[in-house]
Amino acid sequence: MRPQTSRRALAFAIAATSAACGREAAPIGRPPAVQSATPPAPPKPAILVAADVNARLIAEWSRAGISPSPPAADATWLRRAWLDVLGTIPPPEVTLRFLAETDTEKRNRMIESLLASPLWPDHWTRYWDAIWMGRNVREADVDRGAFRSWLHDAFARNVSWSDLATQLLTATGQNSDGGPKKASEQNDGTGPSPAGVNGAVNWTLRFVQTPQDMAGLASRTLLGVQIQCAQCHDHKTESWKQKDFQSFAAAFLRTRPAPIDVGPPMGAIRRIELLDLDRPAPRFAKMGDIAPIMRSEPKALDGTSLDGPEGARRALAHWMTAPQNRWFSRAFVNRMWGHFLGRGFVDPVDDFRESNPTNAATVLDALAADFIASGYDIKHLVRLIVGSTAYARSSGPLDEVTARVDPEAKLWERFHMAPLGPDDLLEALIVATKLDAIVRASGRLDLPQVRFRVGQRYGFLFDVDEESDESDYDGTIAQSLTLLNGSVSTTGASVLPGSALGDIIGSPGDDADKIRAIYIRALTRLPTNDEIDRWTQYLADAPTPPPPTAPPPPAPDPAASHRPAKSGKIQQPDPLRNLEGRVGNERASARVHAYEDLLWTLLNSSEFVLNH
Repeated sequence: MRPQTSRRALAFAIAATSAACGREAAPIGRPPAVQSATPPAPPKPAILVAADVNARLIAEWSRAGISPSPPAADATWLRRAWLDVLGTIPPPEVTLRFLAETDTEKRNRMIESLLASPLWPDHWTRYWDAIWMGRNVREADVDRGAFRSWLHDAFARNVSWSDLATQLLTATGQNSDGGPKKASEQNDGTGPSPAGVNGAVNWTLRFVQTPQDMAGLASRTLLGVQIQCAQCHDHKTESWKQKDFQSFAAAFLRTRPAPIDVGPPMGAIRRIELLDLDRPAPRFAKMGDIAPIMRSEPKALDGTSLDGPEGARRALAHWMTAPQNRWFSRAFVNRMWGHFLGRGFVDPVDDFRESNPTNAATVLDALAADFIASGYDIKHLVRLIVGSTAYARSSGPLDEVTARVDPEAKLWERFHMAPLGPDDLLEALIVATKLDAIVRASGRLDLPQVRFRVGQRYGFLFDVDEESDESDYDGTIAQSLTLLNGSVSTTGASVLPGSALGDIIGSPGDDADKIRAIYIRALTRLPTNDEIDRWTQYLADAPTPPPPTAPPPPAPDPAASHRPAKSGKIQQPDPLRNLEGRVGNERASARVHAYEDLLWTLLNSSEFVLNH
């Protein structure tokens, strides 16, 4: 916890500053079987632009008798777009340049810049790695870094969603070039894939003993269907039966991991060659819960047989990604719409079923058809969503009539405010404070290790559900406590070598100029005149700080290093603890201490931790 003056600054800011962030479709049912003998027609050029999407949205609002919220300010929209498209906040030079532009096309230019950014594959690698792998993989044969490298390469080359899904479902080959398991876990995937390695096979290896779980995850994330609910028994109110699940899961039993390395892994990743089989793998014969699946003929969700010469997994991928399969395109469009706008056409985004209604079905149908016509181009879809009028709405209150007709804003007439996930929050803190430069200047820490350890710590304290395929979560008290007490915000908001705050304080200009620079860096906006006046007065009235002292050591807890989290993880030590202890020695004056309080307060504000 920062000193008492920080609490004073937080109370001061809360009291003085107002928050700136402030026809149903026909049932999905079972589509006609995809005829694999008939080649699909070549894709047509994309048929939609943002104006087409906007017209459909406006028609939905008119039919419902609701009025949208006012447009979001440029600064709000810019921060929102960077967080959603790239998983971080914009650097100050980008913000200042964007706010200075006055032409009407600047948002469209920014969208194109975001889609071309090298941060694009970084963000979407983290997003899909969390969904498909979770935050804690225990299997010794899984090379997490190789899987991330495969994802990163696919997003960097803008591989179509249909090709990416096919590669995931049908992957064969070598999982890894070996190496320490720990290094693989900390590998963010931004480096090149090792020669001769197919990182995609690691997804199958994660479920090598539980293919039924892989079937459920594939159905949810690629088709938007929660068929895993029928794994144990039939549900009276749902159309999916246990036999449907067993037939679908049977397609995932036909692989064999052939070890390349022999002997125990001893902390290293064991190299595996993943092979396809023409029948269920013998290793499942003794697993009683899988026996009914082994006896089932592999079938797709519409009853199409997958038991052919090309192999069950390839037949599944062909059926799944065929243009005639209305689940595949609609599931991805719905997920992306939910990611960017806080709520999908179907909510939850992975729960298409007859008893779960679709909102604005005409918009979903149009986007799904266009996604197919574009060749399943992910960037094209994102361009439409981010350029839509719904994405440009403010998160402020609605008028009385609209609030009564649609209190949950199911038609996106208001932007859905949401807390940042652990990864995005950490990336935003790094940009706001230049934590990467602080780490480099220390000469004793490694940034990838810091990212990995802090990410684990945030994931633990923010209680991210390991069993969920969602990377989003609801903010809790733990989030606020972690920020208020955590070493990331405390260290980042301190005048240390390489820190953003040190650069700002050392730059020319008066207090007002420095306050503006801090706001631009932390909140992606300029402060109001009232905020400048109040913070200027705060700096002038800054009390003398207490003598610098190292933070007290934590109370001894012999069980702490062995206490598992809810997901079975071991809570990791804080890699910044020693660096945080140097903070007090860098404070030169009460004025510097007050500037630290200012930045620390902004980093712990709702405006910073919410995407609004």
